[in-house]
Amino acid sequence: MVHHRNPTSLGIDALSVNIGDLSPGMLLGVVGETSDSKGITIEMLNSPGGVIAADEPVDFRIVWIPGDCSSIWNRFTDTVLRLAEAGYPGCVGCAGPAAEGPWDEEASRLRLR
Repeated sequence: MVHHRNPTSLGIDALSVNIGDLSPGMLLGVVGETSDSKGITIEMLNSPGGVIAADEPVDFRIVWIPGDCSSIWNRFTDTVLRLAEAGYPGCVGCAGPAAEGPWDEEASRLRLR
């Protein structure tokens, strides 16, 4: 689920259709929900998800991507579509070497300061 002040402006319906077209075996839908938050919050099943925003979230379980929401969202959706086209999550190494190890959100935020 994607939370944003205007989820329609993010093209979430088209993203969901494109993912299905590129990877028909993947049963995945992207749903947009209106939110009062200043950024874009991405909620995942069984995971705290992440947020694209200028303000740092307090919870270190939430992945923070700081910066301009619009340009980062475009890069994010482009990456999602490339991964779907490559067959992710079934493609070995298609997310790059950084995706192979465990993520440390606290260390990532310290590098941003």
